Amino acid sequence: MHKYGIFINHRHDHCHLAGRIYDFFNAKGIKPFLDIYSLRQAEYRKEIFKLAAETPYFLCVLTKESLDNLNPDDPNDVYYNELRIAFENQIDKQPDGKVKILVIADEDFKFSDIRPSDDARITDLISKIEALQYYPINMRNFYDELEKLYTNDINLELLNNVINWREQANRKNNVFITSRMELEEDIASLRNRFGNDFVEHVLRKEKFNAPHRVKQINMSCYAASLIFAPGRNLVDQQSYDYGMMFNIFSQLLYDNEFSMTIITNAPGSPPTADAIKTNKLGNDALADNPNAIFLVSYANICKLLENEPYHSAKQENRFKYLLTKNILPFAFFQIIYKNEWREFNHIKIDLYTEGVQFSANRRSMIIFEKDNPETYRFFEQQFAHLKNREKHESAKLIKSKHNVWIEQWNKISSELNITEEKI
Repeated sequence: MHKYGIFINHRHDHCHLAGRIYDFFNAKGIKPFLDIYSLRQAEYRKEIFKLAAETPYFLCVLTKESLDNLNPDDPNDVYYNELRIAFENQIDKQPDGKVKILVIADEDFKFSDIRPSDDARITDLISKIEALQYYPINMRNFYDELEKLYTNDINLELLNNVINWREQANRKNNVFITSRMELEEDIASLRNRFGNDFVEHVLRKEKFNAPHRVKQINMSCYAASLIFAPGRNLVDQQSYDYGMMFNIFSQLLYDNEFSMTIITNAPGSPPTADAIKTNKLGNDALADNPNAIFLVSYANICKLLENEPYHSAKQENRFKYLLTKNILPFAFFQIIYKNEWREFNHIKIDLYTEGVQFSANRRSMIIFEKDNPETYRFFEQQFAHLKNREKHESAKLIKSKHNVWIEQWNKISSELNITEEKI
């Protein structure tokens, strides 16, 4: 079992630099070793070389002076002896218990400036260090370079015994999970996801003439009533967004580079009956007739497809609307961005839960492709599987049920005295 995750090797003239490095890795939770912080004087000689040999990562801080003054014959040259021991305990593949040597260097450091030595031990050690990749640092890029080293070279799997399992989980999942309302008001706000300028134009009901950042949207959910039936009397007030998503989609669909796929549950299908029975919808606006939540989505989308920009987007195969009879365990919302913004590609997952009064209270999480590609790909493939499975079945279902659903919706809207709201 390792006592520390990374051993910081430095000359004492550079304690200030080593201290900043210590703080960085301490914040990362991988228990760095720095002699002035980690050892009592009484145990110094007994422990320090043992730790240099055992700690999984050995970080050498290079300056011109540090290598110019090596003295293998001086037992007090701790810097040299730590390096020597680290190399003696390093092997290429670094299984547990073996040291991996990492190097950071002052921005002015050059191996060519090191004085030639007649001592073969020093020449051999310097040649070994020179063969390693190193990260040059200065005041401007200090934390950027340390972050690169941490990301590229530190394998958290080797530090299971150093990082407690809770910290390990927190550092590896890269998923932010909270209530849907908090997520959409904070990290995944419309301004963050679609761009502040674009959202401002939508709010002012003005056409946005600059390039859009979004290339593609894929979504699956029970009914999409919030977006495609945005009237106040059709959506619970905690989730009501005053038609913002509806208007955002409408603007995006005028962009010939943009495409969109939506999958919702079919009205009257077993999953919709289950969602209504167990109160998974979180929409109390139509509590007296919850089936209307599905019917209004379907009816409104059909109406939209007769008008621009939906009609052209459908003709150009940029807008696809599918129905499924599958039970959806979560709502899926994926945004794929154009090249300049692709680092923000993400999937938002809203978990369906029984007995939720407002959909705003459901647990939601956001998964960025860049930070968590494996989990991102899992959910992306789930959507692709559903889409491929339903593309033919959906067309047959709509053909057989369209008139029935529209008739049912017309009857309900008349009974509830629902009138269209201009968005």
